[in-house]
Amino acid sequence: PWRKLAEAGVGVHVGEWGAFNQTPHEVVLNWMRDCLTLWKEAGWGWALWNFRGPFGILDSRRADVAYEDFHGHQLDRKMLTLLREF
Repeated sequence: PWRKLAEAGVGVHVGEWGAFNQTPHEVVLNWMRDCLTLWKEAGWGWALWNFRGPFGILDSRRADVAYEDFHGHQLDRKMLTLLREF
């Protein structure tokens, strides 16, 4: 249904999306790339839920991430790099 709305000129925004921090990191990154690629092709906007916390790029507490210290926070550099591509 969203594609038909977009084709009619209605803006589409995918809000509050992300993946639970117990999902394997590489699975999350691959899934995110797939979603972001499709949304970019469709011209849809998006917003990550959340910036800091279990779904975000800061302080997510994922056990399988090599974090980078960023002003006292634990930064998921791989996820940030992926998001910046889009």
